Amino acid sequence: MNNNVNYAISIVQHFIPYGAELAVLSRHANMPAVLFADIDYDYNVELIALYRYQGEQNLIVLKNSSGQWHMFAHAGGKGVYVADLAAAPVTRAGQSSIIIGWQDDDGRVELDILQWSGDGLVRIVPEGIQYSWLEIEDMPGTAGQDGRCELALWLEDQDKAYEINAYRWESYNLVPAVDVYPYYFGKVTQYYEQLVAEEPEVPMYRSVLEEARQKAASSE
Repeated sequence: MNNNVNYAISIVQHFIPYGAELAVLSRHANMPAVLFADIDYDYNVELIALYRYQGEQNLIVLKNSSGQWHMFAHAGGKGVYVADLAAAPVTRAGQSSIIIGWQDDDGRVELDILQWSGDGLVRIVPEGIQYSWLEIEDMPGTAGQDGRCELALWLEDQDKAYEINAYRWESYNLVPAVDVYPYYFGKVTQYYEQLVAEEPEVPMYRSVLEEARQKAASSE
């Protein structure tokens, strides 16, 4: 555990209720669910943390003013566990959104994205978007990189085969980022090529490899 994480934990413990437990990231070696990011576009980082209290997940954001931390925002959570916690510029370059994967008892993970507005934190994606694996990256499209991150959602269809889509934020919604397919599905193709090499007897893997190759070869 690095010094930044230890420092964050020491601060957060002063702001969560007595008896609350700091959440850990179930898919990231149970690392504590804390991070620093600039969510209000003031060029200073806030401290973001997730904790569980009386059976409920909670999100807090702390802000530092003149060397003192204070409560900045709070939001209720979902699920029983936390699969992912990240911050990345999704809606605008330079301002981080908070990206969370809430995980239930059955292992299903639901995507949540919260954005700071003048009135507080706002959830900007509808409920029910599930994924098995998430990648966040400023992917090069037809105009190159723009300082905003796309999201690639992998949803397991059958063993080791996934329904994969890349999205970006446009028109107040997540929309398919088809122009990044040549870049991103080039990476997906490598994944399936390795899978086919390891298990050549599974015809489904050759099928999804061919589909990935087609997407990598087309920007339409």
